Amino acid sequence: MIGSTPMADATRIVTTYTAAADTFDRLPFWHHYGRRTVDLLDLRPGQRVLDLCCGTGGSAIPAAEKVGSSGQVVGVDLTPALVEQARAAAATRGFTQATFIAGDVAALDYPAASFDAVISVFGLFFLDDMPSTLARAWSWLSPGGALGITVWASVNISPGEDYFWEAVHRDHPVASHISPSQRLAPPGALAELFVSAGLDRPRVVTEPWRMPLATPDDFWPVVMGTSNRGVFAALSPGAQAAVKHEVIERLRRERVDGLDMAAHIAMARKPG
Repeated sequence: MIGSTPMADATRIVTTYTAAADTFDRLPFWHHYGRRTVDLLDLRPGQRVLDLCCGTGGSAIPAAEKVGSSGQVVGVDLTPALVEQARAAAATRGFTQATFIAGDVAALDYPAASFDAVISVFGLFFLDDMPSTLARAWSWLSPGGALGITVWASVNISPGEDYFWEAVHRDHPVASHISPSQRLAPPGALAELFVSAGLDRPRVVTEPWRMPLATPDDFWPVVMGTSNRGVFAALSPGAQAAVKHEVIERLRRERVDGLDMAAHIAMARKPG
């Protein structure tokens, strides 16, 4: 075990996202929802922020902008290849206030009141013991500190991802996915998670977003830069070619010019 993440699952996650690292940061939805989460928390200069499952910095970099050189941002992610890109992004911007760590967020241990905000964008659902992680994150907040958690809603990169899975399962019905994002997709599930962690119900907003596709081929980086990369990589070369052709041609035939998605963003503030 690594914290509360089974070793086999952790290995699959790192393997998949290491492969996806060549495309991950180019996908705009990581940055859109990362920045949106930070904006909703209304961070201030000088504050201390912890970003759990930070990826390439989609939320940590905007947080570093908000807290400025007098603040501090710590980003943690299981996949070293993504952490390296986050470090490079921070260095390019001159954000010495941002530090990135490769490690399992379930194994983190900070003193009480270490941070003014804790953020997790599209990462919490990977953990086996989500309530424990939330409860610990809450304990790390200073009085008046804010907790912001963003997860996928039921509409997720549609219709492209649906077409991808239909094509995969046609010939490979047992293909499995490392991302359990639908654990928190149903309405109310994220709020109930806060309650199960012993916290008050958060304010939850559900925000849709549409990613434009200039051409059907522009969908393919979404497969290569997300958890779908591992599914695709497990196919034979012939199956890979067939799946890609089927998906792209279907998008072309149906004249799909965008991908619809939505995320639940939960926010809670610790009493001052």
